Amino acid sequence: MMEDGKIYVDVLLPLKLRGFLSYCVEPCDAPGVEVGTWVKVNVRGRVSTGIVAAIQKKIPENLDGSRIKPITQVLDCPSVGPEEIKFWETVARYYLCTPGEVFKAVHNGASIQYRFRPVRKVKKTPESGAVSGSGTGNTLSEVQQEALSRIEKAFSEKKTVLLEGVTGSGKTEIYIHLALARLSEGKSVLILVPEIAISRQIEERLRSVFGDTLKVFHSKQTTPARCAIYDYARENACVVLGTRSAVFLPFRNPGLIIVDEEHDRSYKQDDPAPRYNGRDAAALLARMRCADLLLGSATPSLESLHNVQTGKYERVVLPVKFHQGVAPEIGIIDTNAAWRHHEMRGSFSMELINEMRKVLDGRDQIMIFRSRRAYSPLVQCSECGAIPKCPKCNVPLTYHRYNSSLTCHYCGYSTIFTTRCHQCGSPSLVDRGAGTEKIEEEIAELFPDYPVARFDADTTQSKKQEEKMIRDFASGRIRILVGTQMITKGFDFEKLSLVVLLSADSLLSVQDFRGDERTMQLIIQLLGRAGRRGNRGRLLVQTSQKEHPIFNIRPDAFSRTLLEERRTFGYPPYIRLIVLTVKDKYEGRLWNVCRVLGESLTAAGIPGVQGPVEPAMETVGGEHIRQFRISLPRNAHLSDNKSRIYTTVEAVSEQFKFAPDIIIDVDPM
Repeated sequence: MMEDGKIYVDVLLPLKLRGFLSYCVEPCDAPGVEVGTWVKVNVRGRVSTGIVAAIQKKIPENLDGSRIKPITQVLDCPSVGPEEIKFWETVARYYLCTPGEVFKAVHNGASIQYRFRPVRKVKKTPESGAVSGSGTGNTLSEVQQEALSRIEKAFSEKKTVLLEGVTGSGKTEIYIHLALARLSEGKSVLILVPEIAISRQIEERLRSVFGDTLKVFHSKQTTPARCAIYDYARENACVVLGTRSAVFLPFRNPGLIIVDEEHDRSYKQDDPAPRYNGRDAAALLARMRCADLLLGSATPSLESLHNVQTGKYERVVLPVKFHQGVAPEIGIIDTNAAWRHHEMRGSFSMELINEMRKVLDGRDQIMIFRSRRAYSPLVQCSECGAIPKCPKCNVPLTYHRYNSSLTCHYCGYSTIFTTRCHQCGSPSLVDRGAGTEKIEEEIAELFPDYPVARFDADTTQSKKQEEKMIRDFASGRIRILVGTQMITKGFDFEKLSLVVLLSADSLLSVQDFRGDERTMQLIIQLLGRAGRRGNRGRLLVQTSQKEHPIFNIRPDAFSRTLLEERRTFGYPPYIRLIVLTVKDKYEGRLWNVCRVLGESLTAAGIPGVQGPVEPAMETVGGEHIRQFRISLPRNAHLSDNKSRIYTTVEAVSEQFKFAPDIIIDVDPM
């Protein structure tokens, strides 16, 4: 306490501020203030809610004590734990953003507004962590039991475990047995999944075991529901099933963190800051809170496989399906030959049509994957060749037939579709290519006697729609299911024996160093969807590149080849990649910022700087975009180099009267 009876505090605010702001606390309020206390303060004439991050024993240096503003109010709400604040600071330091931006991601405006209504206390569960569900998990197979023993042994040696299990091998049962063990010790368990759809699939199985001890947490829940889970996790040992944001919950005593489908790019947040990867943030949390970390996948990321090679991770493999099914086979259909022999019917070759008919006649089901939703990727004038483009992004507009619209999937711009060309005026606009909507239409014409449905972002906008479609396909009411990436993850259908990958060439032509890795992962995931209950399934791939090595799937060998290529050409995981994206609606001003930024990075001695370059999407939402790619060596200077990048970007931003939009993305996906 100061001589005047005041204390001085550093307050963390949900703002893009590199540090904290200092305030004083009047003697009457001082007894209730500690690190983590919620307070209201005045910031530039506006009242903002923040958290006390530190208490100063003296007036902060370089500040006049008489000019330090007092806090406006001490709020009556459970304090934020110091370990939470430390975690936010660690995430901010790693992803080169501010702790305030992390704070804002965890407690947005809606949750803060709700939180300071009258607080209802949460009822505590017994300290033993007793489970209120009706089950205790199924009996493990011999292979699963051996894997579980190896996992526990690795945990005892303080190692992260990579559980690599073929689809249908029963990874979820191992998760359950591990979670039960931690709960019996009074510890909490976090199970991360990459998407909400997957959480809905696994929730029923976990609920049967954990009952009310299971809490589900994701972005589509209401603010009150999310706040209730936040408070419950702080006070009780529980199992939380959530998407990436669940990593920021205030677990009382975390004992185990499981990251399912650890390879999935959906774990990466692209915007806004912090642009974190849920898997990697979970690794930071596990290390800071001394919790065990298990990464699960049928198709592990190259980063995780590299960590196995270097001894950082322990690899445990489940090589067989739980139901002892025969491994599915893959067949390649050459569309070049089909076109030459006039054997294409729209998007389907006659060979594929015949194979589909055999499956349907045998009363089995078919799943068809197409990487593009909508009716067609673009429309074009058959007279003059003009293609309608987004006025803000300069990319072809996608045609959605169900609502007769042309839509930009980057900025959301939409306009009504008519057949009249905007350039020559002729009524000659026709669709080019096929998305899931058109594929569904073609199948209905080819197989009119068999019910078909489409599973993509347009048809599953609500939880009820999604659940009904899954139920109908599982029961056999739907015989053919067409979908995008959403259908590749986690589904288990007894009568599904054929999976089709259409237009595989669009996957092979992606200009990205992760392109081959993602295509390999997709093919293995699709293989795993078929024949999951003891029957042999098939994956048929239509492609014009039938000799491409990726179709001769030997995952271990292919992964080793890809890792060697990454090493040779200097890509992650052998370097730390950081992308700086500069945006401005004025192209000339943009280039000026890029020039200054490039010169400043060079002057700061930052190694491995490339750019500025135009990305594939060089205009989005009316803003021009340029990028710098920085490849940092993974050595003792890595942390210092990252810090200097952040300092340089901040300094460049402050040089201009306007505030240039410079985005820092660490470990982009």
